Amino acid sequence: MEQLTTYQVKGKKSAVVYVFKYDLNGNLKVFEIVGEPLNEQQKAWLFATYRFPIDELKMKYWQTNSPFKEHFVITKIAPDLSFEALWETYNYKMGKKDAIKMFNKLKEAEIIKVFLSLKGYEAHLKRTGQAKAYLATYLNKEYYNNEYRD
Repeated sequence: MEQLTTYQVKGKKSAVVYVFKYDLNGNLKVFEIVGEPLNEQQKAWLFATYRFPIDELKMKYWQTNSPFKEHFVITKIAPDLSFEALWETYNYKMGKKDAIKMFNKLKEAEIIKVFLSLKGYEAHLKRTGQAKAYLATYLNKEYYNNEYRD
């Protein structure tokens, strides 16, 4: 399960609600309109040149600049970077006690790097036929610093 940062954008003067989800690299993965469909004026405004928040950097601009903050309430929901989320995502349920010890030693930046590395690691295992390491080993030997090809 990919970890995503979610932004819920509610109109202050309309019932419009947008949901934007970005991966840990800040790339847009999901855009959803909740509730009523957009009218033509709303579509023209949202999809105008350079307005649509195609990456998280643009969404952060929306949070801090007019006219966006005047017209919208923007709520950020951080990704789940807990051990349990990693345990489920890694999906090799062996050696949990040791994995928890190693996880607790990591800084937040390293935890993010771990989540980001998993897709490449899975592709590497599939390509090479290599056995999957216990999560504790993956963390202890810093496999997340390897440069896996996707």
